[in-house]
Amino acid sequence: MTAHQKERLEEFVKVCKEKGLKITPQRLAVYEILLRRKDHPTVEEIYEEVKEIYPFVSLATVYRTVETLEELGFIKRVAYWGSSVRYDANIQEHDHLVCVMCGAILDLKADAGCRVPEEVNGFKVLSRSLYIYGVCPSCQKKD
Repeated sequence: MTAHQKERLEEFVKVCKEKGLKITPQRLAVYEILLRRKDHPTVEEIYEEVKEIYPFVSLATVYRTVETLEELGFIKRVAYWGSSVRYDANIQEHDHLVCVMCGAILDLKADAGCRVPEEVNGFKVLSRSLYIYGVCPSCQKKD
């Protein structure tokens, strides 16, 4: 775990204490997995990984933990692929590359040089994200 990831985990523990939320090993494990993974996992993928460490953890617990992390602003939803939502612990504004063949999602630091106005068609803009769809190198090799 990097120093930045440790800082984020410590911040999460601090916020949980402030909000009166229990700091369970399972809750910490879910966040650690999200901090470590860069592939934007689904709740089910997170569950499979947590289950290796805590065999008796329930899928419902992982769902609730992901929900809590999102509500507290430690993670965000990045995309719906198929029938599953993907999550990202990188909460800085950034863009994504999405493979239309396998569903891989990668972070992208793109500077398109465009400015997003504060208001668009009556909507107050809170944030923005660009998704670029294509075919990843692995899938290109399969074709």
